[in-house]
Amino acid sequence: MRCRCGKTAVFQSKTYRIALCEDCYPKFYVNLVKRSINRHSILKKSERVLVCVSGGKDSTSMTYVLKELGYELSLLFIDLGIKDYSAKAKKVFDEISDTFDLSSNLIRAGDFGLSLDDIRMKKVCSACGTIKRYLMNKFARENGFDVLATGHTCDDIIIFFFKNVLSGNVEYITKLRPRLEGFNGLVTKVKPIFERSEQENLVLVNTLGLPFLEDRCPYKPNDTWRDLLQVLETEKPSFKQNFVRAIIRLADRIDVGCWDVRHCKICGEISNAEVCSFCRLIEKYSQTKKM
Repeated sequence: MRCRCGKTAVFQSKTYRIALCEDCYPKFYVNLVKRSINRHSILKKSERVLVCVSGGKDSTSMTYVLKELGYELSLLFIDLGIKDYSAKAKKVFDEISDTFDLSSNLIRAGDFGLSLDDIRMKKVCSACGTIKRYLMNKFARENGFDVLATGHTCDDIIIFFFKNVLSGNVEYITKLRPRLEGFNGLVTKVKPIFERSEQENLVLVNTLGLPFLEDRCPYKPNDTWRDLLQVLETEKPSFKQNFVRAIIRLADRIDVGCWDVRHCKICGEISNAEVCSFCRLIEKYSQTKKM
């Protein structure tokens, strides 16, 4: 397969009916993300952006494209205390920071007495999400960032949509928008690569030789949803992009009224209960309290 420029293609897409080489694909990818950002007013050039980096291919791709588009960036890594895995992820994070010459910030869950390895619950990923959301928002607000950027892909958004619809949490669909304006202590959150797939991100980092962690998180469940999405995409090219755009249109039409806004009586952060989920985790699992 040949690229339109005549070189050997490294990427082929039935969605876009195109084949691209290692030189043309990164430019194509950047232009797609730029189009998404402009079409959905995801980011403004005047905003200070805190980029949340896990070390995986998706957050590495997001960092690359936002740097290419000229946004003011700083990186954040959260060490969750996962044996061996967190150390590897931190090493990759340092490589990413050096590669893009960006300032880096580190938060350790251990400083709060928490370690994912010590949490005993059926869905450890749920606790992981609670910890990351809390620490990302708190750090971004306290350090004057305008926007918090995460590397959610179209795969992530579609899976989140299905799971919440099936569980009856239809109102949560509104949180899938590519830009969620901040309020009451919550920093604005954006998903710049929400229309890009995990496969596209993998091709990008491999083509450019960018650092990323290939190891699978030991707590990541075997998610059959991703396999099903790939089957649908194979049978019906462009399914993912079309479906995620439909989800965003639906999210814009849903009126959930006013959210029940409270503040945690322990830490003061915004919460939907008297005590926030993060403080409840500390109360139950903090090693500091057990010493």
